[in-house]
Amino acid sequence: MDKKTVKDHIINALDDLRQSELKAFRHKLCDTDFEEGVSIAKGKVEGADSLDLADIIVRTFSEANSVKVTVRVLRAIGENQIANILERKEGRQDNILERKTGQAGRMSGAIERTATNADGRLDLTVNGVHFVDRHREALIKRTPIVAPILDALLTEKIIHQELYTEIVTATTTPQSKMRMLFLATTAWGTKQKDYFYKILEREQPFLIEELQTI
Repeated sequence: MDKKTVKDHIINALDDLRQSELKAFRHKLCDTDFEEGVSIAKGKVEGADSLDLADIIVRTFSEANSVKVTVRVLRAIGENQIANILERKEGRQDNILERKTGQAGRMSGAIERTATNADGRLDLTVNGVHFVDRHREALIKRTPIVAPILDALLTEKIIHQELYTEIVTATTTPQSKMRMLFLATTAWGTKQKDYFYKILEREQPFLIEELQTI
């Protein structure tokens, strides 16, 4: 079993870079316009080695988002092979969790029990209010990465291309993007909101798990 942490995998990926490539990674990390609305000062990473960079990335973007950030920067500097390896390692960790818990994806036992009814179908409505509506404010304020959510919604034709383009190209914070998305949810039925919940659970598992206890 792979007992390495997310940070360990990021360190290993960065260790595969030559010094010139690591310098390019540091430069691009600071210059990238992250959707999360977070920026890293160049002085903070100047001279940083693989261990220091991994620590900065995890502390800045959280463990849940750090691999996505690292992969994005690696691809931006042309290190696609290392990025692919890092993505595969993250995928294997998810598979280990699934086998260990007997659950699909990142759904915890507590979430699965509260998210399904006796027939195994999603049952996220309490007193006529759906989970995503009940926690609208928290989801808007605390969802740092919006693009993967929009991609999934567009693929399933839950949102149309025009809305997708409008939100993606908006020069706004993640909070503003989520607020724009929530305007569309007012016209959704239970099925669409259930799918929205599944996407949020996959992309922001720790946030969803916390909100399930409220």
